[in-house]
Amino acid sequence: MCFCVLLCISFFICDVKAQEPPEDPKLPSFLDRNPNLLPHFFEKEKVVGSPYLAKTWAQGYIELINHKRIPEPNQEMLFNYDKMQNVIYVIDNTYKLRMFSIDSVWSFELVENNMIYTFEKISWISKKFYLIPVIESPKGYSLYKRLITNYYWADYTSDGYSSKGRKFDEFTDTYEYFLTYPGNKLYRKVLLKENAVRRAFKDDSKLLDGFFSLHDNEINEQSLLGIVQYINDKKYPD
Repeated sequence: MCFCVLLCISFFICDVKAQEPPEDPKLPSFLDRNPNLLPHFFEKEKVVGSPYLAKTWAQGYIELINHKRIPEPNQEMLFNYDKMQNVIYVIDNTYKLRMFSIDSVWSFELVENNMIYTFEKISWISKKFYLIPVIESPKGYSLYKRLITNYYWADYTSDGYSSKGRKFDEFTDTYEYFLTYPGNKLYRKVLLKENAVRRAFKDDSKLLDGFFSLHDNEINEQSLLGIVQYINDKKYPD
């Protein structure tokens, strides 16, 4: 009799457990801890910008470190510049492709849609990157800028309620500015901020105040160019 009761109780317990609904499936542990790691699906848009200076092959020339100039007379060549790798690509009329790294080139120039792009090394600033001359003066201040190109991946995310980020990859160009002082022996990297500009021209503060009395104090590339030109005209007239 006792055996029969125990058997019935065991059967009842097993039957109850068998009828319990199964647990909901769980996310893998790392997703369970961080829902932000869930995959996001979106259609990527067209890339914005380019790693290359010109949109297609362009006219131009290269001056090598040994002062040899490419192309030579009667040679037909086209050029482009990889802004991220600092590599110049050259193709001739037989479609032979050559590459020139920054270590082998002193200066180069590309022409696209009547725009002339000039890049050169300024030895007393650096031989490791090219600079674009903005204004050059044999007696006064000179201003150069360095082109820096960065690549940003699309970072669009959405949780179904809100979204943020870009649906496109993007190449963006930014610039660093270098001011060389009269005599071309000293230089300074200048930020586009008023206090940085005032530090750079501390020896000509009165002339700088004169410029700001005629213009607002917003600092951008054009105003920095204007400051250099204004001081050179006043202090180092031709």
